[in-house]
Amino acid sequence: MAEPISNVRPISILVTYMVTALALTLCCIHIIWRRGARVGSGGSRRPLAGTFIALATVSLASTWYYMLRYFQWSYWDWAYTRSLEDSAALQLGLWLRDTSLFRQAWASTLETPARTWWSLQIFGFCAIWSIELAVQAKRRGIPHPWVFMLLGQIVAISFAANVSFIAFIVYDNFLPSKPSNDATQSRIDTAQKGRREVKSTSSSLVNLWWPLILGINLACAICVPDSFGSERFMPLLLLPHLLSFVPMAVTHFVNIRTASELPSPPSLWLQFGSVLGLLIFATVRVINSGGSLQSIPSALYEHPAVSSVGWDVLCCWISFSAWSLFK
Repeated sequence: MAEPISNVRPISILVTYMVTALALTLCCIHIIWRRGARVGSGGSRRPLAGTFIALATVSLASTWYYMLRYFQWSYWDWAYTRSLEDSAALQLGLWLRDTSLFRQAWASTLETPARTWWSLQIFGFCAIWSIELAVQAKRRGIPHPWVFMLLGQIVAISFAANVSFIAFIVYDNFLPSKPSNDATQSRIDTAQKGRREVKSTSSSLVNLWWPLILGINLACAICVPDSFGSERFMPLLLLPHLLSFVPMAVTHFVNIRTASELPSPPSLWLQFGSVLGLLIFATVRVINSGGSLQSIPSALYEHPAVSSVGWDVLCCWISFSAWSLFK
């Protein structure tokens, strides 16, 4: 007699996912709270922080309302295919064992060109935020910036980005414009030429990473819709997730002593231009498929997975625009 298949593993994976999301959120709050308790209320910057707290709340509520709806849809879709829709007992273990939620969600968001119009934008926002997070964390001395990025990968990009913007506001201590040591002037003059050469070389080399990272992300995003069903799909889908940690690694290993030596992030034109480039590509794809532009807004509510990603995109547009104005 065959032994029954255990459901412990699939259920434990889902529980671990939820616990990790909560733990990362609490860790980010702790990083912000620890700094806020040290420097006080922040005076005139409190309304600005409050703005992004409100945006983070809206982002979390909107994206995860539809994420939970997606979990519900996925279960009943699975139950229907196995003629279990009338079963009184929930078969969560069997559902999770038979279903790849990550792959299924992305397949749903890329099923039609109109749905792809929404989902492709999140690749662009993740790419530009990864660079902004790396530069601001280095400039302001924010510890463990990778926690914010991992939170975005697990929960929602717009939610984690808003949380990081709050951290940027609280950690407003920029690197000193001059080295903080008390070396004598003659010693500074002796090393000045070498420092200038190191600064020029390291900054120029690091600055080359930003358009390269944006370019690779755009290329992956453009190739993802047409690769579904092939062996390239998952690698192309996962590569931008891994690339989002590269800017933090770059700034971490570069020896930077002052704010003037810090590499500059891409201009706002390049950042938002990257997302607009994806929008143009996705719009042309909708038209070439015979669809109308009216199908784009209606696609937002065709599927709960699309709604979750779509609201993530909408919140990103609002939050990133607000940060570009207020920073």
